Amino acid sequence: MTAAKPAVVGGFVLSGLALGIAAILAFGGTHLFNTTVHAVVYFPGSVASLDVGAPVTFRGVRVGSVTSVAVILNMTDLTARIPVFLDVNATQISLKNSVTGEADASFDRLLKAGLRAQLNMQSLITGQLGVDLDLQPGTPANLVGGEAGRVEIPSLPSRLQTLEGEIAELPLKQIADNANRALAAIQEVADALGPRIGPTADSLKQAADDIDQLAITGRRQLSANGDQLGRVLASSDRAVRDADALMASLKEMTAQDSPMRSDLQATLRDLSDSASSLRGFTHEIERDPGALLSGRNNR
Repeated sequence: MTAAKPAVVGGFVLSGLALGIAAILAFGGTHLFNTTVHAVVYFPGSVASLDVGAPVTFRGVRVGSVTSVAVILNMTDLTARIPVFLDVNATQISLKNSVTGEADASFDRLLKAGLRAQLNMQSLITGQLGVDLDLQPGTPANLVGGEAGRVEIPSLPSRLQTLEGEIAELPLKQIADNANRALAAIQEVADALGPRIGPTADSLKQAADDIDQLAITGRRQLSANGDQLGRVLASSDRAVRDADALMASLKEMTAQDSPMRSDLQATLRDLSDSASSLRGFTHEIERDPGALLSGRNNR
């Protein structure tokens, strides 16, 4: 019997390994080299509508899913914790300058950089929740601990929980009391004005009726005396035209080159000379009254 050659046996072994790796890659895809980070989150408040299989997203990009939700009761102090277990595909999150294959170390870097988890609503219609991851440095990292072999991601209150907290902090009782006092004051004003509004409204209605009656009377008088009013207006119009004509005549008489103005100025000069002569004669009579009998002495 011929002994098997070691080279031939080695070739068969290597060929079998190659075929096995090729089959795994063909039927199993690339999941052989994917690294899944098993994480846990403790959310404050209720996790209602968060079901197994709910998406875990990073700013809208799905990077994992919720695998289970549990309830852990502490019988010593009767407190309850609700851990939400996540599977995160670390290869979906690439860190620049990170070392290949060190998924856990890279996830630790994310936690130190401020990785936080929040509940977010997937649909307003169904109300189903999901888990959203994001980097929020500067926010508190409140860790609960207690889940060995899992990375704990600190949680933050959801936007809805934050809104509920803000509403709860509002002084609702004080606001209600102020509203009640305001309504009571308005009621007092309404009660005080009530008895006065009726007489005031009646007075306004009577005044409106009087105004309507006055308008009717005025229309009647205008209709009855319309002819007489027309004649008065015509007479007034004629008087205005006569006054305009008189003003035009006066303007013409007093014009700079008007003959009447020249005659009037000559007459005024003659009157001035006569007045001067009369004043001289009067002074002479005062000095010598006898001049009236003897006549004026011409010198």
